[in-house]
Amino acid sequence: MKTTTLAAFVAAGCLGAGSLAWAGEWAQIAGPNHDRKTSEKLPEKWPAAGPKRVWEIPTGGGFGSVVTGDGRAYLVIGAKSKETAIAVDRKTGKELWRVPLGVMEYSKGGDRGAPKNDGGDGPRATPSYADGRVFVLGGGFDLWAFDAATGKVLWKHDLVKNFDGKEIHWSNAASPLVVGDRVYVAGGGKDQTYLAFRADTGAVIWKAGTDRQTYTTPILTKIHGKEQLLFMVERGVVARDPQNGKELWHYPFPYRTATAASPVVWEDIVNCSAGYGVGGGACKVTRKGDVWSVEEIWRSPGNRDTAAHWSTAVVVDGFMYGHYGHGEYGRAAFKCIDIRTGKVQWEQVGFGPGQTILAGGKLLVTSDAGRLVLVEPTKERYQELATAKPIDGKVWASIALSDAQVFLRSTSKAVCLAW
Repeated sequence: MKTTTLAAFVAAGCLGAGSLAWAGEWAQIAGPNHDRKTSEKLPEKWPAAGPKRVWEIPTGGGFGSVVTGDGRAYLVIGAKSKETAIAVDRKTGKELWRVPLGVMEYSKGGDRGAPKNDGGDGPRATPSYADGRVFVLGGGFDLWAFDAATGKVLWKHDLVKNFDGKEIHWSNAASPLVVGDRVYVAGGGKDQTYLAFRADTGAVIWKAGTDRQTYTTPILTKIHGKEQLLFMVERGVVARDPQNGKELWHYPFPYRTATAASPVVWEDIVNCSAGYGVGGGACKVTRKGDVWSVEEIWRSPGNRDTAAHWSTAVVVDGFMYGHYGHGEYGRAAFKCIDIRTGKVQWEQVGFGPGQTILAGGKLLVTSDAGRLVLVEPTKERYQELATAKPIDGKVWASIALSDAQVFLRSTSKAVCLAW
């Protein structure tokens, strides 16, 4: 099994946004390069019964995704009224360790869904794996680091108590972003909203800025040759230098009730999207020496065209593929949208707020009812290559793909699939 880590690529100077998408571990929610892409291929012809189920485990509700590392799969489940981090053997599904985290207390909203496919509220947290450690940011902004082999707690921070953070209405849904020897999160208070910790000890490397965090996971990208962290907060997209936390640029974008989709980057264009009538938009980022600026190139308000409730799109050759719509459980459309103009190229209804990744040049897509679909990424039309229904329950969690195994999570179970 391939176990090359992100840190190894950083150390080798190989980390570059938009071009790097190696196969191997799916160690963080957005995959090996933080853009939901991998070079790993999937078969275009599936068995009539769909992919083989290798194992399944109960999850006790929730929407956090599965990640992989060193022969194990990691996720956060609901158990005895507590968010609980677990590790399982990815070959068998056998549980290897579990650690109770914070108490599960969520405002209603996660119980919503399509008729006969509602309920199942629970943990939103998706772990991150790197270099033998697992990191979890719980619903109450409790940040944990575990030994990946044993579950031993290595360090912990309470962002509310220790960094003057404030909980948000539907509880934290963002994942820690781990790059090299650093863990990046948002969730602190005045002058410390943005935080960088040492991965090994939890020591603070830097803290910066005063903003209100949203439900989105930050991403690492490269624009005009400069690596940068993109955080989606209430005032819009904020780009920060990973080394010292300095703000590089800011794209003002409306906030209303909740923003949950991460930014999407293609070349020097950054797309944002949200529900609740906000819609989508994009800016073009420019750089002159150390001076950065942004110019909005389109804005599409409202829920009809470019609003993503919480699903983050994948961009291919300047076209975004993802789930759009607000509150349209079981009905929302899977769309192709030009990131340069906001023009909807085509749409296919009936997906609801599922998720998308790019694998070997093909799109792997879920519906919120548990359908798994292989789609050709083409701007001309929706082109379905294969489909299956491998999981029951409400599927809002992201897809993970690693070494010919696909991991899905619903509100009732997590499954590992293979061909």
